[in-house]
Amino acid sequence: MGRVLKALATLGALGGLAYLAFAYFWGVPAVEKRPLATDQASIDAGEYLTTLGDCVSCHTAENGASFAGGRFLETPFGGGIYSANITPSALGIGGMTSAEFYQVLAFGADNIWAPIYPAMPYTSYHLVTRDDSDAMFAYLMSLDPVDAAVPENTLPFPFNIRLSLFGWNALFAARHQFEADPSRSDEWNRGAYLVNGLGHCGECHTPRNALGALENDRALSGAQLTDFEAPDITTAGLARQGWTHADLVSYFATGAGPQGSAFGEMHLAIKNSLSKAEPGDRSAIASYLLNLDTEPPETGSTDDGGQSEASAAVAQLSHTYDAARGKSLYLSNCSLCHGGEGQGIPGVMPALYGNSTVSQADAVNLVLVIDQGLDATGPGSNFGPMPSFGGRLSVAEITDLVNYLSLQFGNSNLPPAGAESVQAILSEAQK
Repeated sequence: MGRVLKALATLGALGGLAYLAFAYFWGVPAVEKRPLATDQASIDAGEYLTTLGDCVSCHTAENGASFAGGRFLETPFGGGIYSANITPSALGIGGMTSAEFYQVLAFGADNIWAPIYPAMPYTSYHLVTRDDSDAMFAYLMSLDPVDAAVPENTLPFPFNIRLSLFGWNALFAARHQFEADPSRSDEWNRGAYLVNGLGHCGECHTPRNALGALENDRALSGAQLTDFEAPDITTAGLARQGWTHADLVSYFATGAGPQGSAFGEMHLAIKNSLSKAEPGDRSAIASYLLNLDTEPPETGSTDDGGQSEASAAVAQLSHTYDAARGKSLYLSNCSLCHGGEGQGIPGVMPALYGNSTVSQADAVNLVLVIDQGLDATGPGSNFGPMPSFGGRLSVAEITDLVNYLSLQFGNSNLPPAGAESVQAILSEAQK
């Protein structure tokens, strides 16, 4: 028995050493040591890059100091993560070097004992160049330190075992920097760098697998984000929603466009990042998104004497909801702000006709917006808040209103078939 235990202990020790060797040689690539940049040009460049990365939105708790961390990020694994303090405090990044900062940013760890969770999007930030990382570090280290301790994460076992992340990284985390496509324009490549790297758009707009990794073969095709859904922003998806280059650039600047207004996490991205980007960078992002190598969007087909898919949907759904009540609910609850024809009030209330939320095929966001309401949105649009109707309307009434909005103002996407779909959406949001 003693020999068996000794053999097991030896195997365990060898396995542990092998794992640590793997974590050291693959998990945290070595990088060049560089001094901290302290010149104003580097600090100013870093401030702009940090803005493009929207670092402040995640690293600032509600009513907390900017970049001092503590914002709670819920995960689908039964617990959550608190964002880190990234001010130059001893409780933040005060003890880091520029090399260690880059390792954390791009690889998710600066040593084999303390890997970070991919809630910090190093799965996108690996594309960020070392020079840009150094500039961001210079800016953050120029801030006043905030001695704010971050609460402990609440992830349950086994997700609270940080060392397991090196195995996750081996499966799902890339390590290469951004490489420009020589066949594309400088503007397109700048957009690619911002969308896929510093702007990390895919972290919200790309579906994830059961282990929380991005499904890159479905990049930017839309994903569940907390209660709401981040929409499809592939070239085909944007075309189906009617987005143009000018509309996207205006939306990034103001949070509003003919296809709808920003809310939820996208509102923060507009407010804290995209609205402060240089016009050329907003244009580059739009150019990239509208010119991806994707299949052309489906435009619908006709048959049976020219009856369109949209008309067929209207005919089918006329038997599954009360059209008259849907219209009455709209006129009595919505039309004062959004207009009798869904035209909205420019700069004050968004239009509903052609609105991407109204046109969403599964209507998740539309149902939740009606149920929960929205805060004031848009840094340049002055859109007021939308009240919650969840306490005023029944599930059946919300269903009739959603179907009316989808058919009256949408663009041929099928709305929910009935109250069961709406109830399922509401129940999921209440979990």
